[in-house]
Amino acid sequence: MICVVSALAGCGGGGASAPPVTLSSIAISPDPVYIGIGTTLQLAATGTYSNGTTADLTSQVTWTSANSAVATVAASGVVNAVGASGATTTISASLGSVIAPAVTLTITSAVSVSSYGLNFARYDHTATLLNDGTGRVLVAGGYNNVALASAELYDPATAKWITTNGNMGVGRRDHTATLLSTGQVLLIGGGTASGDLDSAELYTPSTDTWVSYPHILTTTRSYHTATLLNPLVNGGKDLVLVVGGSVPAPGSTAITADLYEPSIAASAVAVPDSSPRYSHTATLLANNSVLVAGGFDSAAASVLATAELFDPMGTTEQQTDNLKTGRYLHSATLLQDGRVLVVGGLDALGNALASAELYDPTAASGSKWTSTGNLTIPRFGHIATLMPNGQVLVMGGRNASNPTLSSAEIYDSATGKWSGTANLQTGRAVYSATLLNKGTNAGSVLVVGGEGTVNGNYVVLSSVEIHN
Repeated sequence: MICVVSALAGCGGGGASAPPVTLSSIAISPDPVYIGIGTTLQLAATGTYSNGTTADLTSQVTWTSANSAVATVAASGVVNAVGASGATTTISASLGSVIAPAVTLTITSAVSVSSYGLNFARYDHTATLLNDGTGRVLVAGGYNNVALASAELYDPATAKWITTNGNMGVGRRDHTATLLSTGQVLLIGGGTASGDLDSAELYTPSTDTWVSYPHILTTTRSYHTATLLNPLVNGGKDLVLVVGGSVPAPGSTAITADLYEPSIAASAVAVPDSSPRYSHTATLLANNSVLVAGGFDSAAASVLATAELFDPMGTTEQQTDNLKTGRYLHSATLLQDGRVLVVGGLDALGNALASAELYDPTAASGSKWTSTGNLTIPRFGHIATLMPNGQVLVMGGRNASNPTLSSAEIYDSATGKWSGTANLQTGRAVYSATLLNKGTNAGSVLVVGGEGTVNGNYVVLSSVEIHN
């Protein structure tokens, strides 16, 4: 017997008909919506069905704005902010009798607009603002099916990208990029398909050239940190402190950090480190010491609340107060008053965190960490940028509800509170964000590449935005 099965009926043989699959609910994202005055933003509607499946219904639902004088919404789900900054309305979507919970839309003075895209889509790359007076940004490496050896430069005068003169010696992802006092950029470690790297690459902007340095580190590293110590307390020398990283190379048992002097191109020197970790943060403090906080200890399979301080020469390490909450894949930002703001991340149970805390290096032992306001939306793998006015802009990342967030929030250190600001045009994680200092967009943040999602599938992004 030949039978055609529909979603609403079973077929022959006397068996019971399968229950019909029906639309149970609709969810709008992002939620809430923050949109820059005079700009547009694509919304999405996701349907959940009675059998647990989901589908993109953005083009099928009927979109409605409660106040078209504030924002209009097209049949495609593109919302247009036509009202004044601070104005609010709600946006809803329906399909048949199923109506999505309305989301609140707020118009902001901040905007995020698309710019010229990368030549090569990538994520897990680095981005470095050069100090050669041009305001250019070097984007290097990353991943797109393979670890990338290519690099490109953003020119703020034209808002366009040009590839560097030649590639790095080897493709790498999850590496670090450190701007040296010479204006050169030092890339260290990272990963490839064949394993983690112990090599380095040095980029010289004045000649647009790369030089490779194999086997510089004492062990292979990725998901590590690399911090330029203050040359003024190191005899004018550039010293880079490399801390942590993923599981060391087979046979390596030393618990050490690396201290590397790029000017002599010799191998790095091992320095003691009592707390192996990766996906942590390292912050150069105003007193020239380096605060290393949180992370994941692969040997103990544990999320760390511990924190340590390396001295200004990078040769000795000591424990400092523990974080209030152990976390990794978080952010750490040095505030203008000398405190360090640690935000989000993943906890020991794998939950995305909304909590934030402040480290005060001048406080007494036992009280250096204090809690501050929580994020509106928990996240990890985001980026935090210190803005010229002293506020901190947090964008993107992931959480259990959304693998590529478009939401953005601003932290006010004077009040300890967060407020929403303009959503990114595209939700993204493992991207880069760089505060520009030249051109018409000086003071804005250049948001580059990363991993996005389309119809529930991960995609590598070449798109670029300017968040102002």
